[in-house]
This record gives sequence, C-alpha cells and structure tokens, in this order.
Amino acid sequence: MNTRTAAPSPIETTLHAAVGELVARATAAPAEAAGARTPWLRWLLALAALFVAWKAWRGFRSLFWTVFGLAMAVFWSGAWHRMF
Repeated sequence: MNTRTAAPSPIETTLHAAVGELVARATAAPAEAAGARTPWLRWLLALAALFVAWKAWRGFRSLFWTVFGLAMAVFWSGAWHRMF
C-alpha cells in the first residue's frame, strides 16, 4: 500500500476542494425537484466524478514522467541542439 509522507500539492488541494463542492451540491439538491426515485442517481454521478478525477490525476502523473524521460533522452543524446 502506498503511503504519503509529503504534504499535498496545491493542485491536489484544489482538486479535493472542487470534488467536495460537487459532492455537496449533488447531495444538497432537493429530492422533490428530481423526483423521489433518483437520489441514488445523484450519488452515483458524484462517485463517478470522483473516480474520473482520481484516474485523471494518476494519468497526468505518469504522463509527466513519460514526457520527462523522453526529454532527458533527447537532451543527453545531443538531438536537442539539432532540433532547436
């Protein structure tokens, strides 16, 4: 299991705040407006949004390391000077 020892980054803090606000909005909407049968749908959408945000964050992190590795390979191979 991964454990975190460093403080969360500003991006993570903003992401968590935005997701918290979306969940609060979804759960605070009056049930009468959407019908009595759909409160589960709001919770399902809130959970889906949280899952998508989590997967996007994990994807951006691995994308960063991929781009960084390719940039270092280009730099150390000397192709950087031929490109620019």
